[in-house]
Amino acid sequence: MPDVLTFYSNKFRKLRIDRAHGNAPHKPILLLSIIELIEQGAILKNKIEPSPLIVESFLKYWNLLSLEKPRIYLPFYHLKSDEFWHLHAKIGQESLLATISQFKSMAQLASVVDFASLDEDLFLLLHKAEAREVLRQTTIETYFSDKAELFRHAIAENQEINVIENLLLENAEKKNFDSPKIVADEKKREKAFSRAIMRLYDYTCAACHYRIVTLNGESAVDAAHIFPFSQSRDDSIGNGISLCKLHHWSFDRGLFAIEDDYKLVVASSFSESGNEDFSLAKLQSRTILLPEEKPFRPSLTMIRWHRENCLDL
Repeated sequence: MPDVLTFYSNKFRKLRIDRAHGNAPHKPILLLSIIELIEQGAILKNKIEPSPLIVESFLKYWNLLSLEKPRIYLPFYHLKSDEFWHLHAKIGQESLLATISQFKSMAQLASVVDFASLDEDLFLLLHKAEAREVLRQTTIETYFSDKAELFRHAIAENQEINVIENLLLENAEKKNFDSPKIVADEKKREKAFSRAIMRLYDYTCAACHYRIVTLNGESAVDAAHIFPFSQSRDDSIGNGISLCKLHHWSFDRGLFAIEDDYKLVVASSFSESGNEDFSLAKLQSRTILLPEEKPFRPSLTMIRWHRENCLDL
């Protein structure tokens, strides 16, 4: 391992960046993001897709630098020049990927590139905690030495949130799990809850199945509590659901609820007009989007409480 680690440490120190425009931190920030997502267990296979997860992680580091608007598609494409990052085209786009020299947006890149992969030796290396930390610190010290403490603080905080998120996921089926007693830091627990719910639903509204994520990492959905946290003090996974802004507002006000079979029931105590595509009435009897694994689905106890206490038929 030391020889392989030394080889990739040198690679990370000598990234081909456009120094004519300053430090050009896009590539090292992308690498820090990949390291973080592997550490979280969010990247299990050597297939790194242009996704909200990468945008979310990338922006967290980018915002520490107070720079201009990031262009995440640049390092995702140009890191291939460092020869340990490999791009794989979508079916039918192989010739275009082979000839194109630059992408102008993440959407354009995602339409051509299916995923990226790392050298297999590097991918395996990043699954070893000690080696991962060496490569992370090498990246920080080489490109962000003046803000090293800021980066290390952000990484440490994220690692704490990751531990809390895993705790919430591991205890998803425990009825007597009291997250506030186990994790006193409400802000970190809230971040862990939100991140877990958003990822379980792939940033998609469970009610209307609508999904939108901007290139600055913003999503149209919220991680909503079914039984309001102000009353329940419950941040368990079973008390969470992903809802877009309209349906989060409507759900909180009891304009619709969820049946035990996960179908929606809409109240009749309100009026609506306008574009029928956004009509709440169209949600009637629609099955909500559900996480694949049953332990992470909304708790029947929680949806019954909401239906019995909030829905105004």
